[in-house]
Amino acid sequence: MNKPLQLAVAVSTLTSALSLTTTTFASGFAIIENSASGMGQAFAGAAAVAEDPSTIYFNPAGMMYLEGTQVTAGMHIIKSDAKFKDKGSTNLALAGVPQGENGGNAGDTFYVPNFYYVRDFGEKYKIGLGVNAPFGLGTEYKDDWMGRYAATNSELKSINFNPSIAFRANEKLSIGLGMNIQYLEATLEKDIYQFGLPAPFAGTPDGAVKVNGDSWAFGFNGGFIYEMTPRTRLGIHYRHEVSHTLDGDIKYKGISPALTGNPATAPVFTNQGAEAKIDTPSTLSLSLTHQLNERLTLLGDITYTKWSNFKELSIVGDNGVEVSQVDEKWNDAYRISAGMKYQYNSQWIFRTGIAHDETPIDDKHRTARIPGDDRTWLSFGASYSPTKSLTVDVGYSHLWVEDAKINEDYPLLSASGTLNGEFDSDVDILSVQATWKF
Repeated sequence: MNKPLQLAVAVSTLTSALSLTTTTFASGFAIIENSASGMGQAFAGAAAVAEDPSTIYFNPAGMMYLEGTQVTAGMHIIKSDAKFKDKGSTNLALAGVPQGENGGNAGDTFYVPNFYYVRDFGEKYKIGLGVNAPFGLGTEYKDDWMGRYAATNSELKSINFNPSIAFRANEKLSIGLGMNIQYLEATLEKDIYQFGLPAPFAGTPDGAVKVNGDSWAFGFNGGFIYEMTPRTRLGIHYRHEVSHTLDGDIKYKGISPALTGNPATAPVFTNQGAEAKIDTPSTLSLSLTHQLNERLTLLGDITYTKWSNFKELSIVGDNGVEVSQVDEKWNDAYRISAGMKYQYNSQWIFRTGIAHDETPIDDKHRTARIPGDDRTWLSFGASYSPTKSLTVDVGYSHLWVEDAKINEDYPLLSASGTLNGEFDSDVDILSVQATWKF
C-alpha cells in the first residue's frame, strides 16, 4: 500500500470517526430542557422568574424567592425528525459501489429527567441540589445510507449535579452560587470503506469503527436577581465552561487483512485506548420579568453561548501521539425569547412563549453528525395547584428547524467522498413536572 493511500486510510478513519460533537437538535450540543414551567413560556425570563426549584439551573439566586422546603421532579420527552435530501453526493461513485439510500429518519425520541431540591439553611440562606442533563441527544442512520462513511450512529449523554447556595445581600438583591459536577459519555460509529483495496482484497465488504469515551469534570455557576421595582425583576446568570478529558476505546470490526496485516496501517486499525479533550461552552443570560397587572406577567431573555472556544478536537492514542485533529471553528450564538404567564385564578396559570435559537455551526463546517440549524420555538404550558403543597406543570414546544445544508468532504481508501444535500428537521417536546412544598 503506497504512502498516500496509507494517509487517506488514517485520515478517513480517525478524523470522521472520532468527532465527539454528536447532537443534532440542540443548539450545538446543549440541552435547555431542564424545567417544565420554563418550557411552557419558551424559557423566557428563566434567570429571573424563580417559580420553583428548577431555578437552581437557570439562576440559583432565585432560591431566595421560594418558601420553605420544595422538591421538583420532571421529565421531558423530545421527539426529533431529521430527513436527508440528496443534492448530488459523489461518495463511492468512482468505485462502482451502490450509492446508498438517504438514511431514513435520523431522529429519535429522547427522555430527559430533572430533579431539584431546595431548603432553608439557617435564617439567611437557601441551599439546594439540581440533577439534570445539560448536554446530549444524537443521530442514527440506516445501515445502507450514502453517508455511512461519515457517520452511522452518534450519541452523547450527560448528567450534572449542581449543589447551590443563595442569600440576600439586601432587600432588593439576591445572590446565588453553584458547583457543577458533570459526567459526559460519547459513543460514535461509522463504516470504513474497503472497496478500493488492491487485489486479492478488492471488493472487501465495509468494516466499521466504534468509539466510546467518558469523563468527570467540574465547573461553577452563579447569578443575581435585582428587584428594580416591586413588579420588575432583572436576573443575570453565568455558567462557566467545563473542561473534559474523555478516556475511552477505539474498536474495529470486519477490517481486511490488507490493513491489519500491513505494518504501515496496522497501528491505525488496532483496538486501542484514546483520549480527547472537549470544553462545554460558557453561557451568560440576561432575563427580565414585569408584572403588568394582578394577572399578567411579561417575560424576556437573551442568552449568549460561547461556542467559539470549541475550535478543534484533538485525539491522542495510548502511545501519546496525536492521531487526529479536527478543526471545528464554531461560532458564538444567541438565544432570544419572549413570553408571558397569566394567573387565571389561585389554582391555574397559563403560559406561552416564542424564541429564536441560533446555531453555532456555519454551512462550511456542518457534518452528518450535527446537521442542525437555527430553530424557532413556539411554546404553551399550564400550571395547576390542586392544593397549596402541590403544583403540576405541563409544557409543550414545537421547534421549526431551518433546512440545514451540508457539503461534507471526506477521504476514502482510493478516492474521496462528498455528502451534498440538506436536512429537513423539526422537534416536538412535551415536559411534565411536579413540585411539592413542605
